[in-house]
Amino acid sequence: MLTRRHLGRRTGTLALAAAGLSLSRPALAAFPDRPITVIVPFAPGGANDLAGRLLADRMRPLLTAEGRALVENRPGGGSAIGADYVRRARPDGYTLLVGSASTLAVAPASGASAARYHPTEDFTPITLVGTSPLGVVVPAQSGVTTLQQLVDRLRAEPGRIAYASSGVGGVAHLGADYLANLAGTSAQHIPYRGGSQTAESLIKGETLYAVDQLGSVVGQVRDGTLRLLAVTTRRRDPNFPDVPTVAEAVLPDYELTTWTVMAGPRDMPGDVTDALSRAANAALAEPRVRERLESTGTTPVADSTPASTRAFLDREFALYRNIVQRIGLKLD
Repeated sequence: MLTRRHLGRRTGTLALAAAGLSLSRPALAAFPDRPITVIVPFAPGGANDLAGRLLADRMRPLLTAEGRALVENRPGGGSAIGADYVRRARPDGYTLLVGSASTLAVAPASGASAARYHPTEDFTPITLVGTSPLGVVVPAQSGVTTLQQLVDRLRAEPGRIAYASSGVGGVAHLGADYLANLAGTSAQHIPYRGGSQTAESLIKGETLYAVDQLGSVVGQVRDGTLRLLAVTTRRRDPNFPDVPTVAEAVLPDYELTTWTVMAGPRDMPGDVTDALSRAANAALAEPRVRERLESTGTTPVADSTPASTRAFLDREFALYRNIVQRIGLKLD
């Protein structure tokens, strides 16, 4: 015989089932109930690191009042080591990646042993944080004042001019090699650990040029220690309207951009993914966050979805794979 108490329990169970809710799974309101680890696969100090720290700071209160997010830097392997760490993590939303084109396009496209992953098949895309042009920079004291002069130097001394990058297999490595390739010559690659060391190598005269994310060198460009010769996007950067693009200055076929994406391990729950995406977008819509990112040359994107981020990654991976094949970049 069903009592009033039993009937109430049964009715509540049927109502939950009809709503498609699981009785055994905690409500989404419980997420996160412990700190989220945000993996930045680069050394501290670059634009990617700044984006990761801004998101970690501002997403916390947008998820739960007591939410916490901690940034952990795991550089190495052209940023693939940090990405692979996230790939192997539990898909519960508590370990996230803030990666770049180096992480989720160049490294897997070039066959790095640490990057035996696919950007969308092995990860759960969450949000597109922003896009950033790259800049061709030289030391202010180098005597090189135009991109044409740099290309002329490369052609006059094939294989002897050194360029800096923030690591083997990174987008800066690809961008500089691609520049020499389209110019019909070659250059010597000197890898460093992070954008700050790249700029330092230029200032010290250890290398002649770099094709790096503007956010990593914008401070040195503005203080006059580095000279920005060109940007790599099809259109001029609004922060530097007098600086030409590579395409209009010398090499019409050259176009390259980098970006920042937040992702998690494959097979994350849809409701957790959506909650993280909404929180990230809300953070990216805040004026203070936008101003910080824009000051480093990153254009924030505050309206992406997990689905649109997945489509974006698939397109960019195909683009970078074509460039990698053209220049014959092979890692390991």
